[in-house]
Amino acid sequence: MEFKKFGKRMAKIKVTIISLFLLFNFNLTNAYEISDLIRILIDKNENSSSFKYDDLIDDIDLENATNIYIPQIDYSYSLTNNSTSADTTSTINSNTNTISATMNLYNGGFSQLNLLATQTRNQAYDYLRTYQKELLIKELINGYNNLQGLVLKKANQKNNIKFFEKKVQEAEILFKASRITKTDLLDFQNELIEAESLLLDYDRQIDNLMLQVNKLLDMELQDEDVNFTFSISIPENSVKKKKFSDLMNSTYGNYLKYIEKTYQPELEMGKKDLKPSVDLSYTLSDTDKFSSTVNHRRSSSISLALSVPLYDGKKDENEFDIDKYEYEKKLLEHKDLKKDMLNIYLESWNNYDFYQQKISNQKQIIDTLKLKLKGDEILYKSQKISVTRLIETNNDLNDANNILLDLNTQKKYYLMDILILNGELKKIINGLG
Repeated sequence: MEFKKFGKRMAKIKVTIISLFLLFNFNLTNAYEISDLIRILIDKNENSSSFKYDDLIDDIDLENATNIYIPQIDYSYSLTNNSTSADTTSTINSNTNTISATMNLYNGGFSQLNLLATQTRNQAYDYLRTYQKELLIKELINGYNNLQGLVLKKANQKNNIKFFEKKVQEAEILFKASRITKTDLLDFQNELIEAESLLLDYDRQIDNLMLQVNKLLDMELQDEDVNFTFSISIPENSVKKKKFSDLMNSTYGNYLKYIEKTYQPELEMGKKDLKPSVDLSYTLSDTDKFSSTVNHRRSSSISLALSVPLYDGKKDENEFDIDKYEYEKKLLEHKDLKKDMLNIYLESWNNYDFYQQKISNQKQIIDTLKLKLKGDEILYKSQKISVTRLIETNNDLNDANNILLDLNTQKKYYLMDILILNGELKKIINGLG
């Protein structure tokens, strides 16, 4: 008999182990982790978004700017009908094939300036697009952190529901024994209903936030499809306040550096219409039935043309003055962008330090409330405090735990800004596996 019982117990253990293995394996193969979501986001934006076409446009712009000394070659064909009449009428039909090639030899250095500006602008746009991708990753990670916080709040609320379910059961027994009033029982029952209602609200918040994440990823995930047990750990040595000059080495900082380098060449290109231009041209023309006496004629010519702007009513000078004002305006706006970057960085640090301290204080509050709740439960059972006080202490502890989750979420939000401007985001992503 004992052997049979032992066999049954082993069978149950075996089933349990298999079930746990299947569950674990299911999570491994089907649940997305944050690293998976980031890779999906990056692939989506590299392969099927406007970023891809921006890169193609930049490549074409650079190719056009590089072809400085490649001549422009044109072909033309003309068919002519000439009729003359005097004593006799004669008609001559002729056709002409013409090939011409024109190459600019000098245009005030405009071509070289355009090449320099295009190369620099493309480099700046590369950094800008990388920064835009970083912002998308930041948005995804912030969404993940918010969802993780809500999932933990939901778990806390389930524990809170269990607490009140237990208290309702205890209260029903005590009420039947006439040890508590009907009001005490109703208070516990009402708290249970409110706790269950709040759980529904968490489900609604999670669903709404998942919609935002799905829009970002272009997917249709449910919260059950994501593994929220993983917390993004940030090495302490990565979270260091840097000098402003160091911020310029971040992705956004490099964008600002390179885009500023395009302003001067673009200004100089505005002088194009104020400078002389030299063009070299070659034309080859072939005509059949040229006249009544000449059936065929071929001609070629080489020309060197100099164009010097003399006077256009100061139109070109005025246009260049506008370009200079635009240049000065860009420099001022650029200076403001640098200031904004520094202010965002310093503000993020201030908020990060603030939430660090708030989290430390909140943990102490939670520890105190846990002790208080244990004491209040003992006091309530001995009828030394009211049910209202016990409920208040429990709710205070539950609220304190939720506040801690919110504080951590807020801290992570500002931490992402710091990491991006520190140029550390890529390192953190690579560390996710």
